[in-house]
Parts: sequence; structure tokens; C-alpha cells
Amino acid sequence: MAVADEVAKRAVVTKQNTNGASASLHQAGTNGQSASNDGQIERQRLRLMLLIRRFEERTYQEYSTPRIFADGSKEVKIGGFLHLYSGQEAIAAGTAALFDKSRDYLITGYRCHGASLALGMSPHVAMAELFGRATGCSKGKGGSMHLFDAKVGNLGGHGIVGGQLPLALGTAFAQSYKKTGGVTFCFMGDGAINQGTFNEALNLASLYKAPVIYIVENNGVAMGTQVERHSAEKDLAKRACGYDMPCRNVDGNEIDTVIAEFGKAVDRARAGEGPSYLVANTYRFRGHSTSDPLKYRSKEEAERARQRDPIGLYEARLRDKGLLSDEQLEAITSSVNEEVEEGIRQAEADPNPPLEARFDDALAEKYPYSPK
Repeated sequence: MAVADEVAKRAVVTKQNTNGASASLHQAGTNGQSASNDGQIERQRLRLMLLIRRFEERTYQEYSTPRIFADGSKEVKIGGFLHLYSGQEAIAAGTAALFDKSRDYLITGYRCHGASLALGMSPHVAMAELFGRATGCSKGKGGSMHLFDAKVGNLGGHGIVGGQLPLALGTAFAQSYKKTGGVTFCFMGDGAINQGTFNEALNLASLYKAPVIYIVENNGVAMGTQVERHSAEKDLAKRACGYDMPCRNVDGNEIDTVIAEFGKAVDRARAGEGPSYLVANTYRFRGHSTSDPLKYRSKEEAERARQRDPIGLYEARLRDKGLLSDEQLEAITSSVNEEVEEGIRQAEADPNPPLEARFDDALAEKYPYSPK
């Protein structure tokens, strides 16, 4: 299978040091790097959050604007559902600061654009997937909910609520079994904690001491249902109290806090001490999907949330530290805008998958199954 082949291509780290971590770290981008004296790393992290935000804004525009042909006929550019990540950028960017592409995995739900861009997927490849182009990360066959890049450990978005939780346990178990020192990051929305997979996965993860970090991206609503209406226990961190693992709330809008708190869980997992459960409290500025009119939120609530925009908070912090000037921010913003626009131009020009390839990459088995 293509997925297994891509995963197999990744370097396997087997040499361990005394605390269970690899003796040789290979980090990517700002991954694993501490704060710098000149602010270069911090500005890279700000740029990443700005890139995710700009990509999502343009994705919404492309979704809402049909393609018009010479004969006047129209065609939607992006089919299916579209779940945007605007407002939650600090979680993805903070995870990327800790992620080791040579041995770690990340698996998430259907709101997967931000995590994919954070792990290095280009706007061109991501947009090509949304447009259904052959150059997309899943050859145009996955779409918005299934951005995937196994070669860097991105095991993709999953459309079934809670479906990724036991899969994350499986990859973490493999990491432990092979002694790679790798960690699996598993993102979920607050609605996923009410699925049976939540209980099964977290219980087994603790029994196995699997190196998995379960992260709830708690944006306050499961589709359109507020936490207080879907969870009898309002404090979602307490929902993992029965699984003998660290469980705590994290400010998901503060990237420095995300890095520090997630980092503790990473250290615990790499040391062989088992899983952690973190609730990253945040806010999504868009609806559940582009068809969501957001009638369950007031203008006052949205305005309060805007005061804690993760990008604005981090920009202000860098300015206070003297690490960001107006000129630097303008250059970063211009660079991000051009990167996204160029990605869209390339994706528009890319070919559709050939008709004869429509059944390629599909798993088909006959039952009863008899292995060869």
C-alpha cells in the first residue's frame, strides 16, 4: 500500500540514550529550537501562524468563488466540506516547534489544514489537493479533510469523529515497540471526547505506557453545540482523570505556553513514562464549516475572542521584546501573501487526475481474506 510505503521510507532511529530519546536529533524548521537572541526563530513561528491564517482566508474565498469557463458555465473549485483553522494557529505552530520529522507522528481530525502547513506542506500542494488536482498531497482524491504527508510523519486528517484516537495509539505502540524514541501527537475536537474510542484509546494508552499525546483543540463547540451542553463535566481536562496520565488545561492561544506545556508531555513520552492528555483551550473564528451561519455565537462573544487572537498576542510579545519591527512584519506579511498566491496560481494550472487512475490507491480485499 502507498501509505505503508511512504512511512517505510522514513529514517528509523534505533540508537537510544539513557532517557529514551534518540542520540541524534533531526529537527525541521524551527522544530526543537529554543528562543534565539536575535528573534529569528520567533519570527519564523509568527510567519508560520500568519501563513496558516492567510491560507485559510484564501481557501474560504476560493471555496466561495466558482470557476467560470469561456462558455459561461461554472464549476465549484473546492468540493465537499471545508473546515477552517483560523484562530487555532498557535496549537499547530507550537506543536511544530517540538515535532521531530524523522521519528514523530501527527494525526488529526478533519480540521487539518493548519497542522499540515505547520509540518511543512506547501500552500501549493495543499491547495492542489483542495482543487482535486493530481499534484495534491493525496493526488486530489482526499480533499480538505484528508491532507496527508507520511514522509514527514503527518498521518493526515480523518473525517470520522474520534476515529483517529485508536490509530494514534497504534502508531505510538509501534514507536515504543521499535524503541525509536518517537512521539505521536493526536489532535481532536472537544466533541470527540464523547466517542467510545476516547475511553478505549486512553485506557489502553496508559496500560501500554504508549508515547502518545492526546490534545483536545477545545474551541468551545462541537459543531454548533457548546461544551456545557454536550459534556456533563464542563472542565474537559477532568475527562481523563480516570486514565492515570497527566491531564491539564493549556492556553491554546499563547504559542509560548503551548510549546512549554506540550514540551513537558513530549519529554515524558520520550522518557518512556507514557501518555499525556492536554486540553488546549482556543477559539475558531469561522463556523464549523463554511455552511455554518454561526447563529449560536453573539457578536460580543466573537469580539472578546478577537482580543485574544493568537497572532496578535504573539506579535505584541515580540514587539515588547524588541524582536519585531514594522519593517520586519511588513516583509513577513508580504512574503506570506505571495507564497499563498503563487500556490493558488500553480494549483489552478495543475492537471486533474487522469480518469484511468480513479481506482488507483484504493484498498480492495476479497472475503474471507486469505493472506498470500
